[in-house]
Amino acid sequence: MTAGKDTRPHPLARLFYENRHLLILVMVVIAVGGITALRTMPRLEDPVIVNRNPQILTLFPGASADRVEALISEPIEQALQEVPEIKFVKSTSSNDISVVVIELKDDIGTPQNKRIFSEIRDKLNDAAANFPPGAEPPFFDDKRNAVGFTLIVSLGWEEGEPNMRILKRLSQDLADRLRSVPGTEVVRLFGDPNEEIAVTIDPAHLANLGLQPSDVTRALQQADSKTPAGTLFGSEVDLPIEVVGELDTVQRITSVPVAQDSLGRTVRVGDVAEVRRDIQTPASAISMVDGERTVLVAARVVSDNLVDVWTERAQAEVDAFKAEVGGGINVEVIFEQDRYIVERLRSLGENLLLGACVVLIVILLSMGLRSSIIVGAALPLTAAMTLFIINITGGKLHQMSIFGMIIALGLLIDNAIVVTDEVRKHRRNGLSPLNAASAAIRHLFFPLLSSTLTTVLSFMPIALLTGGAGDFVGSIAISVIIAVISSFFISMTIIASLAAMSKVPSESERGRFAWIRSGLSGKHLAQYFGSLLGFFLKHPVIAILFNLALPLLGVMLAGTLGSQFFPRTDRDMFEIDVWLPPETSIDKTSQVVAFLEDHLEQDEEVRRVSWLIGGSYPTVYYNLIVNSDESPFYAHGIITTTDADNTDRIVKEFQDWADENVPQAQIVARKFAQGPPADADVELRLYGPSIPRLQELGEQVRLVLAEQPGILHTRMTIPRGQPKLWLDVSEEDLSLAGLSLTESAAQLQSQLSGDVAGIVIEGIEDLPIRVRRPDEQRASLADVESITLSDSSLAGGWLPVSAIGELELRPSESSIDRRKNERLNSVLGFARTGTLPIDITNNVIAELEEKGFELPAGYRLELGGESENQGNAVGNLKTFLPVLVVTMVAVLILSFRNLRLALILLVAAPLSVGYGLLATWAMGFPLSFNTIIGSMGLMGLAFNDNIVVLAALHARRKECAADNQVIIHEVLDCGRHLISTTLTTIGSFLPLLLIIGGEFWPPLAIVLAGGVGGATLIAFTLTPVLYRITVAKFEKI
Repeated sequence: MTAGKDTRPHPLARLFYENRHLLILVMVVIAVGGITALRTMPRLEDPVIVNRNPQILTLFPGASADRVEALISEPIEQALQEVPEIKFVKSTSSNDISVVVIELKDDIGTPQNKRIFSEIRDKLNDAAANFPPGAEPPFFDDKRNAVGFTLIVSLGWEEGEPNMRILKRLSQDLADRLRSVPGTEVVRLFGDPNEEIAVTIDPAHLANLGLQPSDVTRALQQADSKTPAGTLFGSEVDLPIEVVGELDTVQRITSVPVAQDSLGRTVRVGDVAEVRRDIQTPASAISMVDGERTVLVAARVVSDNLVDVWTERAQAEVDAFKAEVGGGINVEVIFEQDRYIVERLRSLGENLLLGACVVLIVILLSMGLRSSIIVGAALPLTAAMTLFIINITGGKLHQMSIFGMIIALGLLIDNAIVVTDEVRKHRRNGLSPLNAASAAIRHLFFPLLSSTLTTVLSFMPIALLTGGAGDFVGSIAISVIIAVISSFFISMTIIASLAAMSKVPSESERGRFAWIRSGLSGKHLAQYFGSLLGFFLKHPVIAILFNLALPLLGVMLAGTLGSQFFPRTDRDMFEIDVWLPPETSIDKTSQVVAFLEDHLEQDEEVRRVSWLIGGSYPTVYYNLIVNSDESPFYAHGIITTTDADNTDRIVKEFQDWADENVPQAQIVARKFAQGPPADADVELRLYGPSIPRLQELGEQVRLVLAEQPGILHTRMTIPRGQPKLWLDVSEEDLSLAGLSLTESAAQLQSQLSGDVAGIVIEGIEDLPIRVRRPDEQRASLADVESITLSDSSLAGGWLPVSAIGELELRPSESSIDRRKNERLNSVLGFARTGTLPIDITNNVIAELEEKGFELPAGYRLELGGESENQGNAVGNLKTFLPVLVVTMVAVLILSFRNLRLALILLVAAPLSVGYGLLATWAMGFPLSFNTIIGSMGLMGLAFNDNIVVLAALHARRKECAADNQVIIHEVLDCGRHLISTTLTTIGSFLPLLLIIGGEFWPPLAIVLAGGVGGATLIAFTLTPVLYRITVAKFEKI
């Protein structure tokens, strides 16, 4: 042994090598912990996106968009300004409804949500106290988070015209049963009709009796005795009093007296109106499954529960319910999230196992059988320890956490390879097993700790990433961090001890199968690299230029690639959005949908076609946005194909067919997206005070956007006016008839839309009593003109609408958007499948500048869509970057106690990113957020090989300063485990690239694989040269 070296047994080596019971027990505990975690961890397809986007819906029947904005949306916005955790508020004011979407700050997590939501409810109650008469209380929906439903059940009629009242009753019963399943978070109905007690008046009969519809309404209101009548305060008891006669049945409503005729006979409601229990028309939403009208029951499980267990229980409830309802009713599960979870986790799990097999084969070939068994033991142990820690820290098993383990697969074996190789080297040099393990631990502890910490720090910005992007990809980094820390612990304790116990084959062994015992020698490759390194040590400038050429070429070529946020997902489902003009009725929209469905069903690869007309379909994927309530002109379809491979073809073919055959509608078919949801692929927001000016500016931007080759359709959130009938009357004529403008509007509203005259309570359900004209007498312009108006005393007689004014068709605002307390007109662009929305956005901005597009004072332009999401994510990623970079430099300096070594690493490691970008260019992938996070993680991976080389060189720095051959020898001595670790890291990604494929994982895998390969080349050819000219030459020999 060299004098001065510490030959005492290392405490870790002594603890685990000498205490075999402890060694075995630790291995058993880790294994059991991993198995337990695997069985009990909640399983999801995708990470849970924190609910930062609750919605507020407020109905204001009969109100125009500008009235809804002024009286509902703006007061809500003002009230919510007092909640500091809110990032911004966006409102859409349309006819009859206000939709307010809240976005909380990116750093808000699930634990704070309940308190914030409670505060928001208080503010809403304060705002609602000042709402005008006729406005309903605001509904705060905090369940529309970015999580898909777990189970969707369709209830339909097997034959003939469906009885929607029965379907509604049955769907409510099934919903109650699903709510009773333990772990259910929320159950909602879609496409269920609203029931009412319809009092359909006979206008002619009423007029003959000298009555108005308001008389019927007033009579019903006065006859409903559901009001307190005081209390009897006795000496011993207090008894509440109520008047008998509440409106509780159709018969009771029919018998209510309205007036007396000229003969003194009582005129009852049943004499002037038809009273029946009915479905509200027109419907607010219609659900269709494979061409049949249905009601959808959608249920979601709490994210902390085991989805497979909950699904089994929920399915049992559905089966029992189906058996009870018997024939005639079709009860079918049309979506089951658990199937996709199992399929996704199975696919990635198989990739993990295949990657592990590749890793083990590489180790067998490079290190031999015994060493491969020892190193291979690190794989299941580290995986088990990682799963156990993720489980106890509240993590979940989904595609991102598994992919993090796939990334870590090559990393976690690195430490085991290096430690095993070092122990084996010391055993060959004659050290005892205990001393060999001690020497390896003592030599490698700080270099491997340094490489582990730099890897942790390089992935830390991703783990600390806030917002939706952080929720989505943060689990990748967390899994990697836990895995590499676990790997370091296991390598320094268990692997070092197992390697010391193993018999070491002699290097002098020969024979045909000697490689099985000691691995392939690679002497010819070593000689080649030795000669190349010797040349570079003599010509350092050439070495530097050689190592700069490819990385710089990669950076330059990367600039020619397109940009995207996240690739689309690969799934056997896609969505279709259908927009018709805002004035379109829901019946007309249904006709268009039926035409589309007929075409889709002709494709044999289409398995199911489901629609929600008048609103957004229940979320079957976390990325879908539900924000189209009460929209009769809109339909949202979810199409299920036979497999994911056919989805691309069907989407493209259907889009081309729809554009050609349905020109009256805007139809967008697209695959599901990844990452935080966005309203559209491309969005340009124009802010300003004047709606006409915003519309004018928006049209200019929209025309430029529509000209882009990759754009399918464009929309503006404040489009040109929606057609609206205006009654132009003379106030003088109205005054002579004893009427005012307000009274005229009220009477028209009463006869066309109807007045609610009370409610009928059935159990826990309230049925409104609505007094209105028959459907066939409110369907045409002539029907409106024939409506007769009169003052309350009938002194002015009956006047038809046509006698007091003219009906004119004029434009009006169909919707008004606001964001951050400013009006805005968002120009939305929907990109064709396979195009890059961020590039399209950049092209639009460039073309607007070329055309001299300028905004007037008080107006501004802001980017949304994928560009905004990527910008926000990158901005959040940079938040902690300076601190983490300084910390990383500090770790390197403290580990080596040498500033020059740290600088070598800081020069060498970033060059690997250039290799990663070069590999990305070679594969033809666009630059995406996956490329960014892969490059950041790559920085930490690149440090590992270079740290090992520098540690070996610096241990013999005096000899290295005297002789280049020593440098070559030390580098080649590290060669076996450098090549092994590189091949294992790259090999772990091969199944993702070659077998799973798709659009999402390969861009991330290729940048890591290419960068790791480049890092090894740098470790062999650049790091020794930089060490020679910056460190070794200054050593005193």
